[in-house]
Amino acid sequence: MKWGLLSIMGILLLAGCATTPPPPPPPPLTQVDVISMVKSAWPDEDIMRRIDATRTVFRLSSDDVIRLRNQGLSDRLVTFMLDTYTRAAMAAQRRQDSYYYDPYFVNYGFYYGPAWRRW
Repeated sequence: MKWGLLSIMGILLLAGCATTPPPPPPPPLTQVDVISMVKSAWPDEDIMRRIDATRTVFRLSSDDVIRLRNQGLSDRLVTFMLDTYTRAAMAAQRRQDSYYYDPYFVNYGFYYGPAWRRW
């Protein structure tokens, strides 16, 4: 009786752990957030890691680039922010390409007829 009750409680505990939702992703950064990090003397590498961790995509215009440079951002950080849009577009294209991939098509090279008649 005691072992049965303990096993039921253990199963319920494990089932409860498996159904907890994942934590929500962190909110994306804005240009103002990046400027405030630079003015707070964060290293460029830490800011880049934070941009990657939040999966922020910056779509910067030429006016934005000039404003960011005037606010004190380094060339390296501005270039990294510009590259986030390119990397996001490439990832979206890879997802689309993998959607259209046919796993049953195998390219065996040129085919000139039935396999039993190959030389």
